[in-house]
Amino acid sequence: MTTLRRTRVAVAAGFSLQGLVFAAIVTQAPRIKDKFDIGDGGLTGILVLVAVLSGVGSVIAGIIAERRTSAAAFRLALVTIGLGALLVGVAPTLPLVVAAFVVYGLGVGAVDAGMNMQGVRVQHAYGRSIMANFHGMWSIAGIAGALFAAGAAEVDLPLALSLLVIATVTWITVAVAAPHFIEAKEHDPGLSAQGLDLPWRPILVFGLVVLLFYAADTGILTWSSVYLEDALDSSTSVAPLAYGAYQAGALISRFGGDFVVRRVGARVVVAVGTTVGVMGLAVVVTAASPAMAIGGFFVTGLGLAILAPLSFAALAGAVPAQAVDVAIARMNIANYLGAILGGGLIGAAATADHLRWAFVIPLVLIPIVLLCARSFRSADVSRLDAV
Repeated sequence: MTTLRRTRVAVAAGFSLQGLVFAAIVTQAPRIKDKFDIGDGGLTGILVLVAVLSGVGSVIAGIIAERRTSAAAFRLALVTIGLGALLVGVAPTLPLVVAAFVVYGLGVGAVDAGMNMQGVRVQHAYGRSIMANFHGMWSIAGIAGALFAAGAAEVDLPLALSLLVIATVTWITVAVAAPHFIEAKEHDPGLSAQGLDLPWRPILVFGLVVLLFYAADTGILTWSSVYLEDALDSSTSVAPLAYGAYQAGALISRFGGDFVVRRVGARVVVAVGTTVGVMGLAVVVTAASPAMAIGGFFVTGLGLAILAPLSFAALAGAVPAQAVDVAIARMNIANYLGAILGGGLIGAAATADHLRWAFVIPLVLIPIVLLCARSFRSADVSRLDAV
């Protein structure tokens, strides 16, 4: 295996660990609620705290990348999410489990930033679009983490032991993969931190796209099953298929997206993907049956899932090489703002009598991405000067 191929596999493993740990923790939320007798409001508060701290973690990753390397930031962040998972599992009291989620939140934000910093560098080294594939690995590992959590619950594996397994897998994988991360140092410390080398326009443009995508994504994650069950009278067993269909569409989008970008360019892919996603949301909003809604969610995932990886790729091509890592760390904050916005706005609209309106919100907001589509030309050819 060539050195570049090893690097690609190593970075893909990092993306996978993020999805694995996230799913293993989030899908065990009911067990965490039962263990500490946390109500729905308390759990929501913890998740909002994690989102806020993830933004802080993303900024910290940018500082570490600037002063050392993005590889160092990525390594430390991956170790931290493993530690966060372990602490969530073994925490004996509610205050300590909240502290554990603080550790995890800081780590998950730093991983999000670090993995995309490394991902755009590997893409540049390859000279062709591969970022969507990296994000596809996150999705595959997320499914694996959810299946692991379901199996652990089925056999009554203690929460602490199940998350110890996840932490151990994380640390072993980091030990094997981290030596192959790209160790490039961009520039003298402090330059972009002083605002001298950090162009904000592309950060804001592509950050807006990331924010809108994650607002829709979070709303679908949180409310798709509830929509099918409460508004369309589906059975409890059918309702989860809505999110499953969305993820199936996302997998096709991400594993096939790079191929299409190489053929027609990122601008066209973003424009078509956004249009397809809007069509899917329109089907969801007007669905007369669970089957129709499930089909709509599949089409939505097929269209929208390509937006996040192409946003990071486009940012890397739109800013000077010496500012890429810090720019990605700053733009990544939009991820968590979108999650909070999506959870808040869509959650406020998602009452039993108005669940359809919950999905009207992303239906109205997502077309804004079309105004930014032309800017995605920078995703076609990266302008990083060194790897």
